[in-house]
Amino acid sequence: MADKIIIGIGIDLVKSDRIKKAVRKWDKRFLNRIFTPLEQEYAFAHKVPYLHLAGRFAVKEAVMKALGTGWSGGVRWNEIGVINEPADGPDRSRTGKPRVEVAGKVKALMDERGVKEIQVSISHDTDYSIAQVVLIG
Repeated sequence: MADKIIIGIGIDLVKSDRIKKAVRKWDKRFLNRIFTPLEQEYAFAHKVPYLHLAGRFAVKEAVMKALGTGWSGGVRWNEIGVINEPADGPDRSRTGKPRVEVAGKVKALMDERGVKEIQVSISHDTDYSIAQVVLIG
């Protein structure tokens, strides 16, 4: 097995109120531009959806920081999606570890850089969500 190398790391912190204000102002126009349908479904299934949307927004920012490209060159927000693995415990209604899926231009950039694996961690507090991403090749 070949050695794994870190291609990039990224971290981002997002205040949930910022996301809440954008959703209230732009509604579906904002949600559909930024988040995948699965991300929206996941977030709005929670008591405080804006905290979970903020976490997913932070992941998207962290991915782009790890790639080192920014939001230029035709990259779209919703080309980066966060899904949760099913829980291993007896309560299957609870979701488990987050996983990043990429498509379109973001996937092409990942392939170009030799990214084979994306590790992600998301944490939430009362008003903030933070995400860290490590790209591994």
